[in-house]
Amino acid sequence: MQTDANRTAAESDSETAGVNDSGSFLVVERPTIDAQPARLRSTDSSETIEENKKTLHKKLSERISLCWNRSDASSSAVRLTPVKRGPSHREINQLFPTAKHPPLSREELNAFYIYSLACEPMSIVVFTALSTIVLQNLAAGAGKEETDHSIPCNYTVAGYKCVTNIGGAIFFISFGALADHGSYRKKFMIGFMFCAVASCFSMVAIRRAEWFLEASILVILAQIMFGASYCFYNSYIPVLSAVHWNVLEASGAMQREVNEATMNTLSAISQIYGYCGSVGCFAVAGGVIFGLQSLPFSSGFSDAGFFDSVGVSTYSMQIGICVVAVWSLIGLYWPMLYIRDRPYSPLPKGTNHIIYSWSQVIKTICRAKRMPNTFLMLLAWFILSDAITTIGSTTILFATVILGIAAPLTAGGGNYLWLYVQRKRQWSTKKMLIILVSLSILLPIYGTLGFFAPFGLKAKWELFPAGVYYGCLLGGIQSFSRVLFSELIPRGHEGEFFALYSITDKGSSWFGPLIVGAITDATHEIRYGFVFLFFMLIMPVCFLWLLNVEKGVNDAEAFRAADLEELDMLAGLIA
Repeated sequence: MQTDANRTAAESDSETAGVNDSGSFLVVERPTIDAQPARLRSTDSSETIEENKKTLHKKLSERISLCWNRSDASSSAVRLTPVKRGPSHREINQLFPTAKHPPLSREELNAFYIYSLACEPMSIVVFTALSTIVLQNLAAGAGKEETDHSIPCNYTVAGYKCVTNIGGAIFFISFGALADHGSYRKKFMIGFMFCAVASCFSMVAIRRAEWFLEASILVILAQIMFGASYCFYNSYIPVLSAVHWNVLEASGAMQREVNEATMNTLSAISQIYGYCGSVGCFAVAGGVIFGLQSLPFSSGFSDAGFFDSVGVSTYSMQIGICVVAVWSLIGLYWPMLYIRDRPYSPLPKGTNHIIYSWSQVIKTICRAKRMPNTFLMLLAWFILSDAITTIGSTTILFATVILGIAAPLTAGGGNYLWLYVQRKRQWSTKKMLIILVSLSILLPIYGTLGFFAPFGLKAKWELFPAGVYYGCLLGGIQSFSRVLFSELIPRGHEGEFFALYSITDKGSSWFGPLIVGAITDATHEIRYGFVFLFFMLIMPVCFLWLLNVEKGVNDAEAFRAADLEELDMLAGLIA
């Protein structure tokens, strides 16, 4: 009787219906399996348990995909029919309810882009420009010379970046793996960004230079929360690509190529939106800052003591930070409304979330030998991101304003240019990344020419072309790097692996500037730092050249299959 009941439940559950974005029904047919193993019970014999384990293992080893088949063009219903095929890393069916992962809609895609438009300005305008100047001015206003306490000292607080990197790493590990279970991904992405916005708004309360420590804490919190939110945003790229209409309509050997092209499009266009938003927000915030500093009533507020010891110049930049926060807050409306949760399997009951996240990351690192190409890509990105950051920080010493504005202005155009080149030439993501990193080597080479040539970042006119060139390469390198990494991570582990990706990105940002600074102090010539950068960029090119994407894809797929089996064993083996 119990076996008949199980069979009846399985037959009644053989077809699940959901509702797609247009309001029509999304019909999902599950694959028919002749003999599905029943849930293990304590009364089963050891032979039955072993037989059920073997059958379940065979079921987990099968590669099942869902092809989007519109058999009736006049009908709005979409029928997803499972079709057996060869191994592929882009499986739509993950033994999870497919009704929770409906095809991507235009509204959700636009909301994905709008998130970058709304939130990327916080990184470029606030963290790169305004907050650094504000903290520097506050610290300088609060400090006094040791010999004469009436003279303000020239003091900087660059050390807060180190605190941010360490705090960000702890935060990414604590929450990264949780986004791969249940519906945490969207909650974390939106929630942490709201926290970053709140921290930026709080900067308006800093009205005394003596409060520079509190201001530093607010900036640290904002950067950590922003980094965590963007980590989960990046993890949406492979998730949305897998349910994109182009990928669902593709079949056979074309599915992987279409999926790779789709991820490149999602990544590049989202960055274009982000850089365009940064330029627009820079203009709005800059206008507000200039207006507050130049309007007649600002001097009246200053005379009345409203700004206390901060000064109108610094406080106007704090208002500019709040303007960026308003920009982000308004833009979050559409992602909050239209981006789906797209939940994965929930954690087993009684699991401690934080302990699970840390143990999962540690376990993944310990199993690095199962995915050598994925971790080779992480190593390449660790060095590459540091080198690119160091190029910017080294070159920007020659002209802070020119290069600081030129790079963001041209990064969006560079993204579009390299995406067009890739489509036109049909080059792989790996090849495009190698080309762009190789082109970036020309910057330190050009800088070293200044030792013996009349050019090489010596004249002011050279600085703007250098900033434009750097910006064009920067956007493409960042976009293609995260797409290539997306190809090499196991499906269902996007949050966990992009947490590691963010750690390697932010965690390496201290190494290059430290070495260049030591070289400059020892030689009293900053150009020797370009020699170090040359060799630093050669290393990721070598690592990328050795990267076997095909094998990395298969390793990630095998990793995911083993992890699914382990989760099912813990959950009691689903029928």
